[in-house]
Amino acid sequence: MTGIPTAHRAVNTMIGVGTNPGMQCLDAGTSSASTTLMGMCGRFAAEFDYPEIAQMLHAQPSAGLPKRSWNISPTQTIAIVGQDAHGVNHLAPAYWSLIPPAAESKKLPYPTFNARIESALDKPTFAQAAKHNRAIIPVSGYYEWTPDCEPYYFHANDNHPLLLLGLYSWWKPREQAHATWLLTATILTRDSVGIAAQVHNRMPVLTDLQHAQEWLNRDIPGDDILPVASSRGAALSRTLLACHRVAPLHGDGPELTEPYDDMMLRF
Repeated sequence: MTGIPTAHRAVNTMIGVGTNPGMQCLDAGTSSASTTLMGMCGRFAAEFDYPEIAQMLHAQPSAGLPKRSWNISPTQTIAIVGQDAHGVNHLAPAYWSLIPPAAESKKLPYPTFNARIESALDKPTFAQAAKHNRAIIPVSGYYEWTPDCEPYYFHANDNHPLLLLGLYSWWKPREQAHATWLLTATILTRDSVGIAAQVHNRMPVLTDLQHAQEWLNRDIPGDDILPVASSRGAALSRTLLACHRVAPLHGDGPELTEPYDDMMLRF
């Protein structure tokens, strides 16, 4: 990919796996907070047709699915596909930041909109969900930031929806006697490969339709499928992903995903 400056590639070569340069980038877009720290896969676009997604993933659509958006941020409502205890797939709205069932509050002291696939089974926050409650988050594309805060938009080279691997969990506040259960979710990430590694050191884990049902199958233990899914996601990212630089994210609309032209600054 020729559109990513060499300097950015050099910086990403030097940074360690544990660092997260995107967390230094502030966004003034339409998030639930006035300023939101950007992390790996901390923004994405979803402009697809829900009946098409439901058919693709053999899922029953639920009420309350979110409207189209090109600037979706953590804690907003997103569409996910997950399987229930009877083996039925559902396309349902979820709160984007996983809340474990034992949490006393909806506001956790640490971000949970992403989870590392390498350690999800070992972390108390994600372990229960990683064993059986696996999800797929369909997106049109997602944004990542270079260490110097330049945003890039990643999408499928055939412009079909990307299927991101995730986890889901149900949560209900204990202090409210008549509270309803809230479906929450996180997006799984892994070390970047291919063009994704030229922008950021982490990337969301992708899947394809061939392996989607296996991922959703609750009868398959997480120990068996997470490592395999991570490897498959890396291979898929090398062949499927395309990206281009975009303007800083402000507001919402399809123009956010359009290629950024440096010449625009001269007019």
